[in-house]
Amino acid sequence: MVESDEEQLEVLKNWWDENGTSLVVTVVVTVGAILGYRGWEANVIETGEATSAVYQDLVIATDNIGVNASDEALRITAVSLAETLKNDHGDTTYAVFAAMRLAKMAVAQNDLDKAVEELRWALDNVSEPHLETIIRVRLSRVYMGLEDPTSAMTLLINHQAAPGQIASVEEAKGDIYHYQENLDQARQAYQKALENMSDQVEKPILELKLADLPLSASATQAPVMEPETIEEVVEDDDA
Repeated sequence: MVESDEEQLEVLKNWWDENGTSLVVTVVVTVGAILGYRGWEANVIETGEATSAVYQDLVIATDNIGVNASDEALRITAVSLAETLKNDHGDTTYAVFAAMRLAKMAVAQNDLDKAVEELRWALDNVSEPHLETIIRVRLSRVYMGLEDPTSAMTLLINHQAAPGQIASVEEAKGDIYHYQENLDQARQAYQKALENMSDQVEKPILELKLADLPLSASATQAPVMEPETIEEVVEDDDA
């Protein structure tokens, strides 16, 4: 049956009285959710870009220390930038990289305790397994510089490294065993490191370590790693 215009209008008014409010709420909530998400997304992008910019400034500052006449000013700038990342963006990988940069600076100044503090912070805040392994190896090297092989080995002994990182972990373990005069274990660790190195990677230093292992534990103890050597293994090429 065809309704008149008045009847259709009356039906529409009744429907609106019953459903109009919920419809408006639904529309408002939906639009608000869309706009809210877009605002959140824009804020994330903006924050990420700002954090990246701070980290790039940190890289420039730390890379120029030692080649610039104003080293102290660069150090102050680098520390300020790194602390900003750690305090304001501590849940980002940039903050972890910043701590690693501070550790590198500390090693260069032979402040190994400070290097331990920064690498410990990085280890406590890292979320990527690959980066965690790098930090563990670097921190173990610094502990060896402090003549603390127990702390160094604790970082590595039960750590499950990714296949591409087994060699670096095993080499570090071999160095610790060598220092402790556990020559058989050192030999096994070095051999495992060699077995897990890519054929494309040159390995003369590791091969030399293995070849130069004394045949008995009565041989001279391996020397403690000098700060300059430690600095080489905490280079931030991964940061």
